[in-house]
Amino acid sequence: MTSDEGVLSDRLVDELQRRILSGSIPVGSWLRHSMIADEFGVSRTPVREALRVLNARGIVSIVKNRGARVNGLSSRDIRELGEIRGELEGLAASLAVHRIDDEQLAQMQDAVRDFEEAIEGYVADPARSRSEEANIRWSEANEAFHGAILRASGNRQLLVSIEDISRRLPRNSSYAVYSGNSRLLRRNADEHRVVLDAILARDEKKARTAMVKHIRSASDALARWVEDQERSSQVD
Repeated sequence: MTSDEGVLSDRLVDELQRRILSGSIPVGSWLRHSMIADEFGVSRTPVREALRVLNARGIVSIVKNRGARVNGLSSRDIRELGEIRGELEGLAASLAVHRIDDEQLAQMQDAVRDFEEAIEGYVADPARSRSEEANIRWSEANEAFHGAILRASGNRQLLVSIEDISRRLPRNSSYAVYSGNSRLLRRNADEHRVVLDAILARDEKKARTAMVKHIRSASDALARWVEDQERSSQVD
């Protein structure tokens, strides 16, 4: 698979997973290679790779000569994965307190500042908050913040474990849950700030507790969103 096909595959994974979580593609549906390729105007190679990734995440089950059947992630799955991820990222934050270097600290501070500026801008303009531009900027700042902490932990095996858990959760899904809700957006930004302040203060216990709370809060918000989507699809 070429690098361009790899990028297409990643985009397909994100979009198909988003549709499955939102209920646009119901659990039990069959995903056919040809239909997906035609809809997105791509060859079957990135489609096969995208379905393979979703299969590895447990979101679909591939059946020979039939395609892929949607399993989906339940709200319980999301909460349980959030509990695990929260503990792991909490450990990373506590390790980062004593291991973070100047460059990583600067990256984390920049990410928090960009995160806050993005949110304030979108709160002032609710319509803009639902744009693709808003999603990308928020997601990049969010990933930069968490990435700096994970690297600063200095524990490669911890990083691998967190990446494995994260692959099973929808990437950059939180903004879809928070967009249009200024209270949730600000709360999310405030939680980042609390973690940053704890690391700056070299308070290992507070950094860990704040990160666990932040991850669980985000996971719970996503789980409730999934539950709302399920209820809406049943009404429809």
